[in-house]
Amino acid sequence: MQQPQTAIVVGAGMVGLCCAYALHLRGIKVTIVDRDPVGDKTSYGNAGALAISECVPHSLPGQMWSIPKWLLDPMGPLSIRPAHIPQFMPWLLSYLTHSRKKNVAHIAQALQAIHCRVSADYDPMLQSIGYADKVWDKGCIRVYDHYKSFKANAQEWQIRKQHGQEYELLGETDLRAMEPAIGKAKTFGVLQPQWRIIDDPKALVGCLREWLLSQGVALITANVEALIMQDKRVEGVKTPIGKYVADLTVVAAGAWSKQLAKQAGESCLLESERGYNTTLPYPNISLGHELLFAEQMFAVSPLSIGIRVGGASEFAGLTAAPNYKRSGNLLHLAKRYLPDLNTENGRQWMGHRPSTPDSLPVLGPSVKWRGLAYAFGHAHLGMTQAASSGQMLAEALLEPDKATDLTAYSIGRFS
Repeated sequence: MQQPQTAIVVGAGMVGLCCAYALHLRGIKVTIVDRDPVGDKTSYGNAGALAISECVPHSLPGQMWSIPKWLLDPMGPLSIRPAHIPQFMPWLLSYLTHSRKKNVAHIAQALQAIHCRVSADYDPMLQSIGYADKVWDKGCIRVYDHYKSFKANAQEWQIRKQHGQEYELLGETDLRAMEPAIGKAKTFGVLQPQWRIIDDPKALVGCLREWLLSQGVALITANVEALIMQDKRVEGVKTPIGKYVADLTVVAAGAWSKQLAKQAGESCLLESERGYNTTLPYPNISLGHELLFAEQMFAVSPLSIGIRVGGASEFAGLTAAPNYKRSGNLLHLAKRYLPDLNTENGRQWMGHRPSTPDSLPVLGPSVKWRGLAYAFGHAHLGMTQAASSGQMLAEALLEPDKATDLTAYSIGRFS
């Protein structure tokens, strides 16, 4: 790809903003285009964590036998709307294929290649935009009913250990000493010290966006209707308010990226893995760590704006109405395991996680078109991987001497 002087980034979520940041640092004149730049994005509603140790793929050997149980449980972590099943099946079949051992090893290595540089890529950016003092090295505790449940998940802990991720086992006394708010139903935990907690994800996204604007990055409020394509080259984007041209176009529109990639003739398996949460402004408890409840598969996050209870994976497409009973179920579970938690006056939220069946983002240049690149599909790890995705993409496109290899994340893997 010829060295670009100008770039358009489609998408003003955290991944898109980090791509814009990385390109801007390298002297590229950047324009961000988004239909609702300050709207309620998926980046705003996440658990507020930099989950640095999460190099474990979502699909693991033997997991397929748990799917029926999850689907039958109204309080369970997985839901599929019946009307969406025909569209969802190719994604699900591919997801199950990626649970084979050889695929799991490849995916874990590719995830670790991003996660091993997360702090190195985030810290300079946080310093530049003035948000460094609002990201804390609090760590995460994965909470289990008992030690036997932990042993049943041995393969995921083996993967973390293989990739140098530290953890510490916590018996009931240590668990209760570290987090007194946890009720007696949980008797075992694992401390993952690498996790970092963000005060308020929405504030971080807003801070980065305003910093970029202050540095001369342009922001256009418009829906991208189409890519402008000519002679095997993408020359920009078409919107209802006009055309915008640039040497490089980066599609970073989260769960909506699939349509633009399809227009370029590059298919990908991408689903909206809808997540739900409730932020409780007066929680009546304090937490020193993020808590992940392992068997029930939900998270409780200590943010500056309250405690956020979130999780669930719902597959229903991009247009179906939210089912906020999912948020209510999560609060019910949280109250079961954190008995003193005040669940009143909560603010509910639903967002579209852009998920691929192999747990890897789509990151790198187009296979078919010059002047086009992708940065989407980060699923549960968009906030964690955003800064490194931006830097890795910029290195691959603009600094070939660094030999940043994005082969594992190429959209060509879906061909």
